[in-house]
Amino acid sequence: MPGVGNYSVSANGKKLLYSARGDFGIVGIKPDQKPGAGKLDLSGMMMKIDPPAEWRQIFRDGWRITRDWFYDDGMHGLDWQAMYDLYEPLVKHINHRGDLDYILGELGGELNAGHFYVNWGDMPSVERVNNGLLGAELSAHDSGYVKIDQIFPGENWHGGFRSPLTDPGVDVEEGEFILAIDGRSTKSVDNVYALLEGASGRDVVLTVNDKPKDDGSREVTVRPISRETNLRYLAWVEERREMVEKLSGGRIGYIHMPNTAFEGNRELRKYFYPQAHKDALIFDDRYNGGGFIPDRMMELISRKRLSYWARRGVEPFDTPGYYHEGPKACLANGYSSSGGDAFPFYFRQLGLGPVIGTRTWGGLIGLSGNPGFMDGGSLAVPTFRFINTDGEWDVENIGVAPDIEVVDRPELVAAGKDPSLERAIEILLEELKKNPPKETVVPTPPRMKR
Repeated sequence: MPGVGNYSVSANGKKLLYSARGDFGIVGIKPDQKPGAGKLDLSGMMMKIDPPAEWRQIFRDGWRITRDWFYDDGMHGLDWQAMYDLYEPLVKHINHRGDLDYILGELGGELNAGHFYVNWGDMPSVERVNNGLLGAELSAHDSGYVKIDQIFPGENWHGGFRSPLTDPGVDVEEGEFILAIDGRSTKSVDNVYALLEGASGRDVVLTVNDKPKDDGSREVTVRPISRETNLRYLAWVEERREMVEKLSGGRIGYIHMPNTAFEGNRELRKYFYPQAHKDALIFDDRYNGGGFIPDRMMELISRKRLSYWARRGVEPFDTPGYYHEGPKACLANGYSSSGGDAFPFYFRQLGLGPVIGTRTWGGLIGLSGNPGFMDGGSLAVPTFRFINTDGEWDVENIGVAPDIEVVDRPELVAAGKDPSLERAIEILLEELKKNPPKETVVPTPPRMKR
């Protein structure tokens, strides 16, 4: 508890109000105070808020926090007091918390720096009612019923990737028809999702059949989910992987990283280990939402073989157990952001292969935390910025330009093509043709003579 037990001078009997672990207390200012001492009972406390006064304070706090936490104390050359004087007259015109957020955003925008975020605080919002989703692509059929065109495969062992129609005991197949939901015919509505309103997380009964008729139908109990984003993401990744497998004859592996945080590291390890034996690898950094600096990711994909080990009757094995020394390519686009900017930059710096696609987002200025506002909102103020090994500012507001520019034209993507990916496959197959993988040859063991 910083600031409670670290005083070594007399405070003339004055008291200190402190906050620790969600509680408040009042203690004397002296050494060795403990959290919980002088705890206040606030169970009956009521607070009357004057929003305009609070908004004035939040604006000033936002200006001061930015001044004191921004990575450059020179504020990119701005007269920061002049910025206060410019925007402060607008505060008296605020009639909603959203107005304040707009002003703070404009104030932060003066710095021309990425990662300056405004997070609202005490703002009323409408309670969301989550409709149920089945993790499937549905279409209207001429019969008036709904047809299941595609069921998205899931990873049902973790909830965020559960695909309802693939749950154990759910007997539903692609190409079948949903005739009714909880006894209401799907013919009775213009939009089938009206029958799933508020159904997320609770059991519903589907009446299904392999033909658009009641005869021979059966009832299946299923528990819908509230969002299909992860399932559609998995399907997209699997489509890319299958494309690479087919076009390369199984020689090239494919790994997509949605970010450089938890999900991206999970995906990298999920797909790197089973594909480390491939002759070449494609690392897809497109749409990478960033997160952490990807130094550990780079350590994994840049591993070199240190030795072989021979054993009797089996193929030789390697140290480290998983590495890849074959040709590689990195895909990037304008949605490769933050840590997603760093990944292709480091990829190129390590000489792992070409960066293919379009210029990245250009946001390598980072956050490490700063104080928030009294109403629970905050500004996220950039506290550190990227410098390359030549001692130059880089990537922030610039991005990482590709070695080979390929535009994923929307009409080609809509037709099932993937120009950047297909170009990467061509390049890697050509590289494998020029420099085919070398087979491990175990030398003859020593033969002793007496």
